[in-house]
Amino acid sequence: MTAWQLYPNHIWLANGGHTLVLLVMEIPDRRVLGATVVETPGDAAALMARLVDAHGCPETLRSIWDPMFEDLNAAAREAVRQAGCAKPAGQLEPDDFIWALETGNAATHAIHRANPSTVNEVATALATWLAAPARTSDARDADRRPGSLTRDAHPCEGPGSDPQDLLPDGRAGGSRTPPPNAP
Repeated sequence: MTAWQLYPNHIWLANGGHTLVLLVMEIPDRRVLGATVVETPGDAAALMARLVDAHGCPETLRSIWDPMFEDLNAAAREAVRQAGCAKPAGQLEPDDFIWALETGNAATHAIHRANPSTVNEVATALATWLAAPARTSDARDADRRPGSLTRDAHPCEGPGSDPQDLLPDGRAGGSRTPPPNAP
């Protein structure tokens, strides 16, 4: 079974603006199939079309639900449908879901460490992270604490959109607060 997990997230820019990134991860092989900066929902659709062309149709397509990402998620699903794929359905195993969250948080953290001030700098930081060796559950940030996926992972925006709120077991740590300079 091939399952794809979408991981959309906000990236805050050093100048106070923000942009979105989308990672697409494949389960059970636990690999990142692709990622892009999303300025319009069409960017998400284009990424999904390229991934379906390269890897075939997913049997399961999951995303972290958040009303702020509704257009992005709808465009991604529509691109998969337009590619002729059957409607993906199914669930992820809890360990796979946690791996996807850790991987998405690691990407977000790496982009933040680059302190980007433009969308192009976000794209460069994302490309650098994608080219880095082994993004697996064994290659985690050393800065960890119980009850949190990563100490400094930046939360998604919006009520209930903290990925920790969606953990399938008792490890949900609740929403973390945004950085003090976030709008």
